[in-house]
Amino acid sequence: MNDLASTSSFVDGASSSPKLDIIWNTTMVCGWNCAACCVAATHVKQKNGLVFISTPELDRYEKIPADPGAGNIFDQALRHRQARGLELTFEQKLQVLDNLAGHRVQVDLSGGDVLSPRKEGTRLLDAAVSKLGRHALTLTATGSGLAHADVKDVAKKIKELNFTFDGTPDPDNPLRPATYAATNLRKAKQFAAEGVITRAECPLSAQNLEPAALERIYLQLRNAGIDKFLLMRLFPSGRGEFVREAIPTNLQYKRAIATLRSLEAEYGGPEVKLQCALRWLEGPSVVNPCDAMTESFGLMWDGTLLGSPWAINKSGRPVDQAWVLGNLAENTLTEILGSEKVERLRSRAAENHGSCKMFAWFHGSSKNAEDRMFENSDPLYNSTQALKDAA
Repeated sequence: MNDLASTSSFVDGASSSPKLDIIWNTTMVCGWNCAACCVAATHVKQKNGLVFISTPELDRYEKIPADPGAGNIFDQALRHRQARGLELTFEQKLQVLDNLAGHRVQVDLSGGDVLSPRKEGTRLLDAAVSKLGRHALTLTATGSGLAHADVKDVAKKIKELNFTFDGTPDPDNPLRPATYAATNLRKAKQFAAEGVITRAECPLSAQNLEPAALERIYLQLRNAGIDKFLLMRLFPSGRGEFVREAIPTNLQYKRAIATLRSLEAEYGGPEVKLQCALRWLEGPSVVNPCDAMTESFGLMWDGTLLGSPWAINKSGRPVDQAWVLGNLAENTLTEILGSEKVERLRSRAAENHGSCKMFAWFHGSSKNAEDRMFENSDPLYNSTQALKDAA
């Protein structure tokens, strides 16, 4: 396989068009049960010859007999969900890749945990690099999913590895399992050693805002040779709905960013980057940092294309039909983007310039779900709320 190849149908006639970023949650299954999982992934575990498959809310588990000859427990859980029509089959995933033709795309293969179902995850990565080329592929995975991967082989197939690293969890109220961050960093270090661009993603929360915690996180990443450190907002998406109290205020975000900028200036790396939803805290810009629906999209495990990767509720479904743009397993991206609904939404993108449309939707007051996306109701940039936070 030529891992540098890029099928011509994905670039012909599209060289001057904007690049579209698609975070593709290729499966819902995952080996972790994070309390703040932004996509409400399905936790999978094994005990006494049974495979346990959780609901998105983690409130109960379905049990199926384990079959050692049918792949690992994640492959088994995935096939069980596919048989019930809850996730795309492998053939449907191949159709998704075909339906991207004609567009400049950057696809982030994510989850759940994309490589936890070892057989299907590996096949999908191979198919994606064959059709799109490695420079159009980012992999977002966990240490669990990467545990049995051939690092040298995977490194040849991706442009960048992303992983979550948000520090030591609070033992009394953890947003992540105890070993989650450390396991992720251990595998990311191996990819960094292979020359792959690595990016740590850190949702800022009430648990990691103190300067000492941020310095500890930053220096761990530096010592591991990580290239980039992306500071993110904590979204009330997925199981994040259950932990809204951990979302920082305007002032807390600003102080955390200042701390990390100081560390970056002192040590020179990793490079500190701000998620689009935080960028206006460092000052307004002519370019709208929010590119939801114009250049950035979320693709769910059943093929549903969303106007934002964060438009997922605690049950692992779209937060509202207003965010649903179409199904990429059933229609081409050209057909979906050419629909009246998508053209209408994209034409309004500049109405709340600077605000995160997802947070505007969460905090808006309009009864019309589409109108809420474009309100000036993002609490980080709504002047009334920001003043209250600073008080």
